Amino acid sequence: MCPESAIVARVETFIRHPAFDGSDEVMGEVLADLEDKAESGQIGREAFVRLRGLILESPHFRMN
Repeated sequence: MCPESAIVARVETFIRHPAFDGSDEVMGEVLADLEDKAESGQIGREAFVRLRGLILESPHFRMN
């Protein structure tokens, strides 16, 4: 699995895990980390935008 695919799979699993319900601070850190990865070229911009959307729409993220 390429690094971008691995990152996407981990974030998608993380977003859906009920243990992170209401963990806005953790979700904020994940967003910041993904942005850093997109800026450094570790993941594509499209992957970043898609994952960011999933996080912001997640029922676990309450700061919407």
